[in-house]
Order: sequence, then C-alpha cells, then structure tokens
Amino acid sequence: MKITVTSRTHVGKVRSNNEDSLLIREPYLFAVADGMGGYAAGEIASRATLKAFEIGTYKLRHEQDADAEQILADAFDKANEHIYLMAGRNQAYAGMGTTLTALYLPGDSTAYAAHVGDSRLYLYRNGTLSQVTHDHSYVADLVAKGKLTDKEAFSHPQKNMLLQAIGVEEHIRTDIIHFALEAGDILLLCSDGLTDMLHDCEIADILQHNDLVVAADTLIAEALANGGRDNVSFIMISLSAVEEDGCNE
Repeated sequence: MKITVTSRTHVGKVRSNNEDSLLIREPYLFAVADGMGGYAAGEIASRATLKAFEIGTYKLRHEQDADAEQILADAFDKANEHIYLMAGRNQAYAGMGTTLTALYLPGDSTAYAAHVGDSRLYLYRNGTLSQVTHDHSYVADLVAKGKLTDKEAFSHPQKNMLLQAIGVEEHIRTDIIHFALEAGDILLLCSDGLTDMLHDCEIADILQHNDLVVAADTLIAEALANGGRDNVSFIMISLSAVEEDGCNE
C-alpha cells in the first residue's frame, strides 16, 4: 500500500513553549511524545525520549525477521531508563516525564503500536474512528470500570492524571498492539492537546469531509477555536492501494 503522511504541531493559545515532539521516519516509524515537568524539562523529556526510542528500534530497520513487538518493548524500556536517569542526575529535571505512542509499519499490511501515557493512536476506517490505544490515566480507568461515561470523562477535572509515563518510574508496562491494515485507512497519532479540545465524533467528521492536508489544518484550527489549552500535535497517515499498470499486451 502507498502511504501519505502529514503532521502538525502548534504551541496552542495558553502555553509559552511546546513540550510535544514528533518522530517521522517514512515509511516505517512514527511517534508522538507529550512531555511534562518543570520549565523546559517537558520539552527535553519528549525530545530525548524520541531520540532514545529511535536508537532502540535500529534492528527494525536493519535486520530481516526482526521481532517487532519485542524490539518496540525493549526500545520503550531503554527510553524510560534514559529519561529516568536524566531526571535523577539533574535537579532541574526532577519529576520530568513524557507520554510515548509509537507506530511501526513494516510494509506488509500490518501495523504495530507501542504505548505509554495518554497520547493516542486512532484508526479511521469506513467512516468510523476507533481509539486503538488505551489511556494510562485515572479517568480512563474509571470509564473502563463503568464509573464514568465518555461524556463525563471528557470534562473531568482529573482527566490528565496519568498512571504511568516514560521516565517517572524505574519500570514501565508498555502496551504492545498489532492489527491488520486496509486500503483507505487513516492512522492518527496525537497528543492530548487535540483530544482534550475535540470529541472523537468531531475528529471523525473532519476526516470524513476533507482530504488529508485540509483535515490537518482543520483539526488545528478547531482545537485552537475550542480553547487551545495545550500544545496540539499529530501525525496522520493515509493508506491507499498501489495502482497497477493498466497496459496489457
């Protein structure tokens, strides 16, 4: 399948710096990290995490028959260790951390995702937007237990309370997911600066009625119009069938 990629990142209307970072290595590796911590520490955490993660996935790109799930899990562990040690060695970085949501596309109509935190991976298929990842947050767990509705969760005052993030604890539990892809799919990796401002149904409507570039611009515009209270960052990947040569002899 052919892929088309577009991305956006915006500081938003409230924050003075952008703590989101994106990794785009077409056509195989993509990630979003949303940092947190004291002044500038969140930005450092997200950037350093993506660098460590990319180094940790070297085998995916250079070895045949690599175990994608194991390599992704190990790369997350290495990134976590790197940020955890950075935070412990420098008082200015104490308490810093970041979300990390990554996507690996080996080119065989399969997708592999790895995830810690509350950034998200969505799959848009046949007019339906589905959240592939599960938020590692207090509110998401309440929803999973049936104690909150999705509508209540969207405006809950503790919706951004994370249960785990890269670099905060010595060890993490990385979610590893794999699923089949189809021509026409759109994959959306995003920070919560987008999903805190737009409901899933609003994102789906924008994807349904616009091409990829217009949809990307519209998502940013709508997130800002709804308050832009956080940095807004995302990567969108559209998959289409490869056109075959129609000439026959």
